[in-house]
Amino acid sequence: MTSKIIKYSCLLAMLFLLLVPFLKQHTNILHGKFEADELKGYFPPIDSVSFSLKELWRDSSYQKKYEEHLKRNLKIRPYAVRVNNQFHYDALGEIRRTIVEGKDGYLFETGYISALQGKDFLGTQKIKKQSEKLQAVAAYLKEENDIDLIVAIAMDKARYLKEKLPPQYDLENVDSTNYETYLEFLQKDKIHVLDFNQYFLNQKGTTEHALATKHGVHWSLYGGLTAADSILSYIGKLKGEEVNRLDKSEITKTTIPRKEDNDIGKSINMYYPLETDTFSYYEHYLFEEKKPYRPNIALVGDSFCWTIWGQDIPHHYWGDSTLFLYYYNQVWDTKWTELSGTSIQKEQKLNFAKRQNAIILLYTPMNMNNLGSDFIDDMYELIFND
Repeated sequence: MTSKIIKYSCLLAMLFLLLVPFLKQHTNILHGKFEADELKGYFPPIDSVSFSLKELWRDSSYQKKYEEHLKRNLKIRPYAVRVNNQFHYDALGEIRRTIVEGKDGYLFETGYISALQGKDFLGTQKIKKQSEKLQAVAAYLKEENDIDLIVAIAMDKARYLKEKLPPQYDLENVDSTNYETYLEFLQKDKIHVLDFNQYFLNQKGTTEHALATKHGVHWSLYGGLTAADSILSYIGKLKGEEVNRLDKSEITKTTIPRKEDNDIGKSINMYYPLETDTFSYYEHYLFEEKKPYRPNIALVGDSFCWTIWGQDIPHHYWGDSTLFLYYYNQVWDTKWTELSGTSIQKEQKLNFAKRQNAIILLYTPMNMNNLGSDFIDDMYELIFND
């Protein structure tokens, strides 16, 4: 009797699980039930699927497209994904393939740990050659157009919070890394370098403000704006000009994250929120009275640049010809013209560079296996071989 009860109970549970998505999708019976916040993160868009005999019979692509279309548009999907992720986290300790949990609940993307271990090392000769090319480009731009080229290295959370990393990673037997090798050659070639990675490490025991957060990928919003202020100050000194500085008169602390300070925490899409953190924020960093000198800057870099660009720092503190070249591919300007969001074209590259007072290559150590995202090779080719 007991075995029959168990069998029927399992059968009813399975039928219930099969029936719930149908009722949720096509009726109002479960209105307000099995609800969850919309999923966070990037999901490639899926076009509506049109029936095609060719795709149906020849390569089965119609079935695959239609299945993906149905999965993406299930009303119960946000709830189901979050419950599934929560179960994997609570029962199995699993999060997402590219994310690991360290000590005290700190989350890290595995790519940063691999770079810290030197697993993506390019080799000394490759880095030496790229640094020499960059030095030649920098010297040409300075001599011909008075343009200063600066390499800014963003904070690496894995390095900054190395003591919070999971114990299974070997951080002792590291030979060479792109970050340290690039630093060596950039200094030898007398290229301007702002190493926020090391600067933030030096600040670690002296600041009361979080420069990296438990559930963020990048430097904190506070850390990114602090770096933006230092970048502009450095350019002012190179040009012998007085620049506008961030208003640091009011900094507040809160347990409520803003923007990307919780980007990993959002992207893992779990049902219950993770343990909170303490965040620091500049409250009135945008000025009203502008000093006359606002340098035009081409910001070339990875996603760490969005902390600066997304807070409108270039729009208020930099010049009107300023550009953000995201991975030296996508173009953004401060005026939101038709140029914004377009892909950079070959004929634009040298012109975009020569209209600036300074060019900044801003990359985190994980992305220094492609420092400049082809900027170095392109500029060298356009200047010396065209």
